[in-house]
Amino acid sequence: MTDSRKTPSRMAPTQVGLPLDKTDSERPAPKKKRRGPPNRMNDLSYKVWMRFQKSFFRFVSTQSLMEECVYFFTKRVWPDGTPSRSLIIGFSDFNADAIPAPRVLDVSVRVESLASVVDILRAAVSDGRKYDFALIDLRPHIQDEASVIDFLDHHSCHMFRALRTLLVRDRYCGVVVGMGEAGGGTGFPLAWTVALECRRYLRLRDEKVALVESEGQVFYCLFMQAQDDKRPAHALSPQSLYVAKRCPRIPAWTIPKPPPRKPNEILHPAKFPETLVTQFIELFTTPGQRVLDPMVGTGSTVVAALQTGRHGYGVDLIPEFVRIANGRVARVKDRTLIDRELASLRATVVQGDATRLNEVAELNGVDFHYVITSPPYWSMLTNRGSEYQRGRRRRGLRLVYSHDERDLGNEPDYDRFLDLLVNVYSQVAAKLVGGGYLTVVVKNVKRKHVVYPLAWDLVRGLCGHNGDYEYVGATLWCQDDVPLKPFAVGTHWVSNTLHHYCLHMRKRSNS
Repeated sequence: MTDSRKTPSRMAPTQVGLPLDKTDSERPAPKKKRRGPPNRMNDLSYKVWMRFQKSFFRFVSTQSLMEECVYFFTKRVWPDGTPSRSLIIGFSDFNADAIPAPRVLDVSVRVESLASVVDILRAAVSDGRKYDFALIDLRPHIQDEASVIDFLDHHSCHMFRALRTLLVRDRYCGVVVGMGEAGGGTGFPLAWTVALECRRYLRLRDEKVALVESEGQVFYCLFMQAQDDKRPAHALSPQSLYVAKRCPRIPAWTIPKPPPRKPNEILHPAKFPETLVTQFIELFTTPGQRVLDPMVGTGSTVVAALQTGRHGYGVDLIPEFVRIANGRVARVKDRTLIDRELASLRATVVQGDATRLNEVAELNGVDFHYVITSPPYWSMLTNRGSEYQRGRRRRGLRLVYSHDERDLGNEPDYDRFLDLLVNVYSQVAAKLVGGGYLTVVVKNVKRKHVVYPLAWDLVRGLCGHNGDYEYVGATLWCQDDVPLKPFAVGTHWVSNTLHHYCLHMRKRSNS
């Protein structure tokens, strides 16, 4: 990241293509360049600002990550003339000298344990220090279920309480958390536990996810602000979550490159690509097995099932989507004249209510080996001020799934929406074979500057003590083909959330 203090020289505007015989007074005045809001957070150009807002990034080095964070979350000198001050804990391969004065960095490199992290923070509190930004590397200290239990029992409250005391009001801090030793996307979600715990003392703002391509791993950069959070700090611990053992290794992330959506497919406001579905169908099933999507939309799951030699079943509430899905399935089935194997496969798409699956007659007596679906992301589509809504409105496209009161996307209360969704997947469990898998594709949601961790809350509800599943892991579906939006530029940090969680669960043996 370049330091925005180095500004290019300005050249006088030139007029191109004007007649030579016109005088200066006859020439149109050059348009004034629109200026954005004043930048209260940092010294970066808005172009660089927006690059940082992308919710996932390809990890290059600790040094580049640290420099990007310090330059984004602090000014060189604040308006009152005070240089910014940052606290860095961990990150043994970080060279603080690369960030020049007048910025002040207090760096603790050798940190042996979580207790040492807390001791450093408490010492800073005792000295009466204040910081504009703090960043802590927890990857060496939280690596498995035992260490996350130790963090919850002995260190989390002390750490986040001290950070709240140390930070200047409304300023930011971050912690870096890995995915553990299981590899890929498999295993207990360590980072989610840390993110939920921080809400007791700080406001959870968002996450950036680092893709470590050389290792096929990810790690999380969780950012918080020195404010009170408006959502409760739900606990997520290994004791409260059933985690699957001896399950297939799943990828930590995927960046599919889907073909352009066809005119009938673009009518659906939130379609996922067949390339994504195919990857998971081939991972969790074998040819000839049955795949279900209880919120099938325009039929991507059924199409992908047929194309990979599986039977496909789909249910959707909206008649228009059912018609589109059946049309797409029919075009695939037209190949049966030359493909006998395809001719033997069952493909069923019907209208029905996912909250009442037992009333869908076409599913009676049928059990499934795999279910994959993407529910409404709560009220995301009803946020009328979003860039997404404005873009579809300009093209005259459907903005929401429907106005049907049974449509889960129309439920205004988040907690009720979550309960309804958990109930849907509990009904799905009854139709899965023993040991069958469920994949739910979903995003966390931001509404009025509050993070609603839909993905994490779903896992708590479905894989907790009262749930029907055990948690396998998560694959991040990263979208590289979505343009960045200038959210809150100049005032506060809001990520462009361009990754979805593909949550993988397995039906419990006693369900």
